[in-house]
Amino acid sequence: ELAGGYQGSKPVAGPPRWQFTENDGLTAALPPSDAGKKTLPPLRPLGQVAGNYIVAEGPDGIYIIDQHAAHERLMYEKIKKQWAKRQVETQGLLTPVTLEVTPQQAAVLQSDLAQFTAFGFELEPFGTRTYLVRQVPATLTGADWLGAIREILDAPAAGDEKIEAMMKSLACHSVVRAGQRLTDDEIRSLIREMEQAEQPFTCPHGRPTLISLSTGQLAKEFGRS
Repeated sequence: ELAGGYQGSKPVAGPPRWQFTENDGLTAALPPSDAGKKTLPPLRPLGQVAGNYIVAEGPDGIYIIDQHAAHERLMYEKIKKQWAKRQVETQGLLTPVTLEVTPQQAAVLQSDLAQFTAFGFELEPFGTRTYLVRQVPATLTGADWLGAIREILDAPAAGDEKIEAMMKSLACHSVVRAGQRLTDDEIRSLIREMEQAEQPFTCPHGRPTLISLSTGQLAKEFGRS
């Protein structure tokens, strides 16, 4: 079961600093850039709230994790590493899917087709503004990869910014959605991966992945300080 006593801890550089205010609730202050490795302390999962948030216990208090933002961070780092090594995992489709694009999207796709291929897509021209999708990145298996393609085609970025936009879009469309119930094993796995992430405190778009309430703040709120 997820419940149980917390088993030990050790100091870890770069934990988030949080402040509780009566009007604003919990607010995050990320570690400064010179704080060293930005890692999480070891966490013990307690459960899930509203199908959106994971509650965990750490050596210094309670952590509440936004499961969508956290998973998005993990997928982004995975995609980024695969791209750097040019070893993107792919998944072939049993039946090719037709993709119809606008004239503007068709122009973008023609110029960026090599990038789509490098990220794991296999797109075959099938008429003036139609493509057959035969293969997608493995991270998008069972996900909304058509939505990811259209979002990438509509992104105004170019060059390195386009590559970054593609990685963020692929990560966003690969992750668990808000409101999705997770099993105990899935919760444990997500937390363990977050503990190993390079930048666990924000999603690729800069939104916080978690908030925390220290044991001192808990004691204060319950009149025990």
